[in-house]
Amino acid sequence: MNVVHHLPALLVITPLVGACVAFVAGRRVAPHVALATATADVVLAVLFAARVLAEGPFRYRIGGWGAPMGIDLVADGMAALFIVLTSIVGLVVTVYASGYFRSTDPTAYGHGLFWTLWLFMWTSLNGLFLTGDVFNVYVCIELVGISAVALVTISGGPDALRAGMRYLFASMLGAMTYLLGVALLYASAGAVDMATLSERLVPDTTAATGLALMVAALVLKTALVPAHFWLPTAHASAPTPVSAALSALVVKGSYFVVLRLMLDVMPDGYLPGAATLLGVLGAAAIVWGSVQALVQTRIKLLVAYSTVAQIGYLFLVFPLARNGRDVLALALTGALVHATAHGLAKGGLFLAAGGLITRFGHDRLAEMRGAARAVPVLTFAVALSGVTMMGLPPSGGFAAKWLLISAALTSGEWWWAVVLVVGGLLAAAYMFRLVAILIADAPAETAPAPKPVRTEWLPLALTAAAVLLLFAVPLISDLAAASTTLQSAGVTP
Repeated sequence: MNVVHHLPALLVITPLVGACVAFVAGRRVAPHVALATATADVVLAVLFAARVLAEGPFRYRIGGWGAPMGIDLVADGMAALFIVLTSIVGLVVTVYASGYFRSTDPTAYGHGLFWTLWLFMWTSLNGLFLTGDVFNVYVCIELVGISAVALVTISGGPDALRAGMRYLFASMLGAMTYLLGVALLYASAGAVDMATLSERLVPDTTAATGLALMVAALVLKTALVPAHFWLPTAHASAPTPVSAALSALVVKGSYFVVLRLMLDVMPDGYLPGAATLLGVLGAAAIVWGSVQALVQTRIKLLVAYSTVAQIGYLFLVFPLARNGRDVLALALTGALVHATAHGLAKGGLFLAAGGLITRFGHDRLAEMRGAARAVPVLTFAVALSGVTMMGLPPSGGFAAKWLLISAALTSGEWWWAVVLVVGGLLAAAYMFRLVAILIADAPAETAPAPKPVRTEWLPLALTAAAVLLLFAVPLISDLAAASTTLQSAGVTP
């Protein structure tokens, strides 16, 4: 059997098998099953990306049937990048969670519930990044939502349950809206395969309404302003490993599908005004999320609102993408670099925040003075994540903003460049405030004694990777060029 040929299927099967084994393995074995599964997924993800780079995009036919009768998995550069990001962050979260749940929530840890839900969500994310038809997107995004809601509420307590209910409402509303859009689209075009849809779509009110509903549903699931009402409480109330996964990975899943619909499926000029509207909402998210992060008094809420702000940058690609192949290549590469940098930095920042909360016994920012003396590694991790979010060189955030600003100036739409610069200044404001508190001297009676945190090096590894991502930009550019989006636009590596 040619294992390399079946990599797309193995990327879905491996975490699913791991979830099943973890469910029946028992409390002692489940963490080891999760760690073995995460390690295997990293290897598969790297091999998958290497094959895409070597051979270009390809389609994997499940059971040999293929679309439209069967199911196709689409293997291209964008899918490979998001799958590699998921595998790296997923491995770190898995290792972190082993120590976290053992010390903070023995019940969830002992029964293996977290490991089953976590690997199941990982399965659904990989399926979402690979699927080639819009109905299977619905299936995968529902599975991601169900497992994510369960993970948010895994620790119990009224705050977690309220946040979980709000998240569940948003998830169900988004899923039903998306499914209605799929039904309208199928009624008009007679297909659910994305490649087939891109060939059959013609100006039609039914199809346009369906696509508009699908994009609106995905915007809700991505928590783009003003549909972000569920994100801050869900991310802040969840256990630390769950918060990291939600911010770094889950919101990227729905955004990935928006990329597919807007840039791969819709012909040029379809849904006029939609690209500009998404850009305007992205700009609003950058400002609103940053201002809210600046006034928060609890560390996880600050980090959660910074996610709202950072998501906004991702949507600036859509108005820029209308301005020709060269601008599309710059803007898409910038968006992909930002998605990767944000995933690494925000995953590390949430893990660092969780370590600080564990160390201090609370999440009140004003009472975290002296953290730099007690846990310098965690404080350094927070500072490195700020370098990425502010867009300072040599971080991945700097490379992403540079590419997006270049795209904006090349297209003549300079106002998007202004938004990017203002967003960087606002990010500097709330991150400098956070770091200033952590490095300030604490009164002798309240200063925590130095004490090592077992998992403190893990958030530092992620945030350091986000800073060093600048050196991986050529590789990300090659993956972007190996995406169906740029290849269909005639952009070659």
